[in-house]
Amino acid sequence: MASPPLFISSLTAQRRHLLLVAEQEATISRLTSMVVQSDFHIGVISDEFPFLANLSALENIALGCMYHKALHLPACQHKLQDVITALNLDNALDQRTQFLSRPLQLKVHLLRCIANESSFILLPLPSRSDCDILHRAVESLKHSIFLWVACLSNDQDVYTSLEYPIIDLNTLQ
Repeated sequence: MASPPLFISSLTAQRRHLLLVAEQEATISRLTSMVVQSDFHIGVISDEFPFLANLSALENIALGCMYHKALHLPACQHKLQDVITALNLDNALDQRTQFLSRPLQLKVHLLRCIANESSFILLPLPSRSDCDILHRAVESLKHSIFLWVACLSNDQDVYTSLEYPIIDLNTLQ
């Protein structure tokens, strides 16, 4: 098995959307852990990485910028305003995320990844409808953002109509 940075760099080098297929959930969990621990700018959109319930959508999005880049909330919002507008999130940012619709929550997750300068976004075991929402959202942006959909081989047929190149993760075992 290649070391995790080499494996991840081979995925990022493709600079395209990918369908990552595994036989077991444990393989996708290992990939998610590798991504989270890597130095690459890869975001993860999953319910396992929730928003903080006591913060607004904007505060959740800006938290990384505020902590890692010492940006104030208005500066972070200003930096992201074009993306906020493209994703139609202007009216959702002052709300708590638990009160947003699922499509808006996904767009807020996407914006949080973009705020943290992620060009690649891993979706471990997403629903097909979540994939469609995020794919449309990414396509509406001027930024080059690439989705990596990680699914089980038993469910692969659900995702093949996305027409993403397929990578077999079973070689990681």
